[in-house]
Amino acid sequence: MKAILALIRKEFRLLGRASNGILSLLVLVSAMVFLFHYALERNGAMDGVALIGLKWSILFVASFVLVGQFTWEEREAGGGTASRLFISPWILFLSKSILVFIALSGTSVYLLGLFALFFSAFPAEWAEIGRQLVFFLPGLLCLSFLGVCLSHISLSSRLKEILLPLLLVPLSIPVFLYGMEAERKFATQPFSALAGSFCLLLAFSLFYGSMGALLVEMTSDE
Repeated sequence: MKAILALIRKEFRLLGRASNGILSLLVLVSAMVFLFHYALERNGAMDGVALIGLKWSILFVASFVLVGQFTWEEREAGGGTASRLFISPWILFLSKSILVFIALSGTSVYLLGLFALFFSAFPAEWAEIGRQLVFFLPGLLCLSFLGVCLSHISLSSRLKEILLPLLLVPLSIPVFLYGMEAERKFATQPFSALAGSFCLLLAFSLFYGSMGALLVEMTSDE
């Protein structure tokens, strides 16, 4: 138990040190929202479907940046090599993925607050923010598992961080397709009619989490 708690503290410190961690992530999200608002909202209010796509796109970029910063900081500090001497690699993978998911979830709430402030088509209501998170949070969990897994693979190659977006983009497309389509339908249909899409996103999370834990265990240095 002490080893697990020490691991969690170490991961939190790495996440905070990763190029100012969450602060730089919030600045990036704010800048992207401001640029899209300046470029698109001035010509007329964006509809809800466009905002759904914009939301997923911004958080995809944020997930890639966060995972890349987190991985680079761990590599430079040597924390991952030291941790694998005492803890199984799949436990390290799960702890990193959960921390990335928590950071992205907080960022998504901040992003929805910016949407309510900048875009007139997005209602500033807590109920609407909750509806926006129903399918978004399982999608973020998929991206967290996938990003941490692919970052481990990219560090084992010569391309390093260059390989991460090349692998992340095609493997995340199914999550985008089902997540955005379910959110679009959720505006006019009850959740019971879309329970299959929600379960499918959870299945993607389970698949990517299991695949990542297996690949990390198989490719880690003894």
